[in-house]
Amino acid sequence: MGNRFLKRIKKGNKKLSSGVAGIVRDILEGNYSDIKTAGALVCLKQHKSPRSYRKALDVLDEFKRINRTVKDSIELAYPYRRKNFSPYFLIPAGIVLSLLPDSRVKTVFHGENAPTPATKDLFDYLNLSPISTEDSLSMLENLNISFFNRKIFLPEISSIAHIRIDLNINDIFCHIERYLNPVGSEFSIGGVRSRKELDFYRQLLEGRYRRYILVEDREGYPDVVCSTVAYLYGDREEIIEIDLSKFGGKQFLYRKLDLSSHIEFITDLLSKKLPRYEPLLHINGGLLLYLKGAVNSLQEGFEISKELFSKYDYSQILKNLQRYTDYLNYKNIYEL
Repeated sequence: MGNRFLKRIKKGNKKLSSGVAGIVRDILEGNYSDIKTAGALVCLKQHKSPRSYRKALDVLDEFKRINRTVKDSIELAYPYRRKNFSPYFLIPAGIVLSLLPDSRVKTVFHGENAPTPATKDLFDYLNLSPISTEDSLSMLENLNISFFNRKIFLPEISSIAHIRIDLNINDIFCHIERYLNPVGSEFSIGGVRSRKELDFYRQLLEGRYRRYILVEDREGYPDVVCSTVAYLYGDREEIIEIDLSKFGGKQFLYRKLDLSSHIEFITDLLSKKLPRYEPLLHINGGLLLYLKGAVNSLQEGFEISKELFSKYDYSQILKNLQRYTDYLNYKNIYEL
């Protein structure tokens, strides 16, 4: 079946493209039935390689509905599935660093509200209502943190979500959708499940970002939750050994978090009710600063995040962020 999809085929009088890029384009354009789309996804999984998946990323770039680049920004590459496997330390870290002067760090999150509990997304975990692309850009401009809804900026993938859920495999989009880069960020931080995946993602992302970090962790999440290793690539290359004991941190023990637990965890962390996890918050913030080149060491970034955190009431900032998105959604509905 795989070779059949890689050859040129016909649908009615319309010729369908061949090769990985052609198949991905035909999927996104809706040229396949649901059954053929499922078959194509299985076929693409069998032909997995950094080179072929990079071709698919280039096709996705053609479909994105955002014609604006925010160079001074960092894309946070969270997986779109199995959301309850991560504490999302980089969300509160981004909120803390949003108060840095001169917009030294602008954090870009993207995701999509999906219909199953296993795929509850970033918007849910921060208790945010999904907002339009224009309002997301406004947030990034004014608040230095933003959330882009894939259903709005790349709806073609959303249209096949039901097929992907039914297939329940790590298809091509599971590997590349973390790196959609909606606003052309020059920096990215992502995760690899193990060191074995490192070379695959390094080849996949080469040249796509000016500088990026891959954190060795579970299930490809970029959060630092324990002693680990982060690999810096791009215009600088470095292996960053992260020893939790040097920062006085407590390891985040692996446990699933449902939606209400996630919201409670992030809110409590920003409300300074979880002092044992604050070092992890500042390590993740320090890693963002180090990736951006705003500091000379992870330790320096850690200290900046810690100092900022001591000065402000971030629980109130989180509430303001939630109210802001609620206001924007009400405004948009009213203006319709």
